[in-house]
Amino acid sequence: MNTLADWERHLETLSPPSHIELGLERVAVVWSRLEQQQPRHVLTVAGTNGKGSTVETAGLIAQTQGLRYGQYTSPHLHHIHERIRVAGQPVSDDELVAAFGRVDSARDSVFLTYFEFLTLAALVIFQDHQLDLWILEIGLGGRLDAVNVIDPDVSVITSIGLDHQAYLGTSEEAIAREKAGVMRAGVTTFSAAINVRKTLDDEAVRQGGLMRWLDEVLEGSTLVLAKQIIDLTRMQLPKTSVALASLAMEELGYHITTECLVGLEQAQMLGRMSRYQIGDQTWILDVGHNPLACEFVTQALADSVETDHRVVIFGALSDKDVESMLPILQAYTSRIALVGIDGDRGRSVDSLVNLWSALFGQTCWRSFATLKDALEGLSSELKLDDQVLIMGSFVLVADALKHDLFN
Repeated sequence: MNTLADWERHLETLSPPSHIELGLERVAVVWSRLEQQQPRHVLTVAGTNGKGSTVETAGLIAQTQGLRYGQYTSPHLHHIHERIRVAGQPVSDDELVAAFGRVDSARDSVFLTYFEFLTLAALVIFQDHQLDLWILEIGLGGRLDAVNVIDPDVSVITSIGLDHQAYLGTSEEAIAREKAGVMRAGVTTFSAAINVRKTLDDEAVRQGGLMRWLDEVLEGSTLVLAKQIIDLTRMQLPKTSVALASLAMEELGYHITTECLVGLEQAQMLGRMSRYQIGDQTWILDVGHNPLACEFVTQALADSVETDHRVVIFGALSDKDVESMLPILQAYTSRIALVGIDGDRGRSVDSLVNLWSALFGQTCWRSFATLKDALEGLSSELKLDDQVLIMGSFVLVADALKHDLFN
């Protein structure tokens, strides 16, 4: 296999991207066969929502410190390179091809899922670059996630909500215990998940870790650090993510400079409440795909968008808790357009429409087979100054970003 496209096809034949098989045994075996050279520091980020923006913030801080750093996130919107970045830039095709080859040789007959293969490739690439700092995002849960084969020097658990219950448990407390698997003895974990405070505190005691809570160091919307005061209201990225990343980086000895503060205030992330002014309307794209994300996004928008100008285009994958998400969106606006998502994991518009009728005893405002149909069909129905939120799935946002409207 000589090209990245060859490898992507090969990985998908070994294990489809949607296949999940938690456990560290396989990854640990293959990792032990690869040359291991960990960096000076590792920051691991777990949680239900806010992981990506926490990783992004930590990277921005690392950049202003002049550090050699790598970031590993998932999933990607367009290209697989987005998951593995060095110094803020996606790695090249050649680097990925070489890393995949080394992982494949090391695994021999050991089965690896798509995510496990990618994770090991990222670690190989980070080793080759001899980085100062690895910033790693947990893919699913924490305790049994492939990323957790690496011991962190500091960890973050951003938030805890119901998602992936089939793998992590049916209660917030059970999910918290799984995500607490990123804790280590003598290592500090920062969190804003106060809804499971006792669970995480108990896990920290059990594992010999140190637990620090964001609400204990915040003064309103101000974060006071050793060498900097941060007004979180000036941030465009989620305030909680900025605060947690700042605390974690300070724990590692990397202090936020004035230059860094300016960069943080200007920072945005694709697909995280990304705004586009198109004609008379504002369009907002967000990859949120669980009830906690719906609450966060709609509450944030409700403060600035008048009720009469709120529109939502919503689609979701078949394994998501749509029954809990729809009431949150319906409380935000009655102008909701439901759309289907194609693919093995996609949920059809008929499924969404039927669920809407069962929940609310009425038909939804509008429904379309696909997002493309919705973007075309709604063009004549939108009002001056409407703000249109597209959310529900990474797949939905990726489809939106391919449309001419956003290009």
